[in-house]
Amino acid sequence: MSSPAHCPACKIEWEEKQTITEHFESKGYTLRKAVQTGAMYGCTPSTPQHFSVNVVGIEIQGQYDGVSYWKCTPCGTVFDRWTMKPVDAGWELGL
Repeated sequence: MSSPAHCPACKIEWEEKQTITEHFESKGYTLRKAVQTGAMYGCTPSTPQHFSVNVVGIEIQGQYDGVSYWKCTPCGTVFDRWTMKPVDAGWELGL
């Protein structure tokens, strides 16, 4: 995820502790299968990746093709993806 590891407002974590490969291994996958599955998410020993938690990426159709805003689900604050500054309610309209 191309976002901070914590919410800038309430400081709650936005990344799971385990890497994606570790997650699949803890679910009973063999190490080989966990590594293969993790690699599909871009998780390798040199580029460990984590699943997101407590955050939702928001894409505005017709604008940027990808996440434009991050919303922290516990505190409800919405942040501009590039500046990480909180945004007002206008984000819903793409303003």
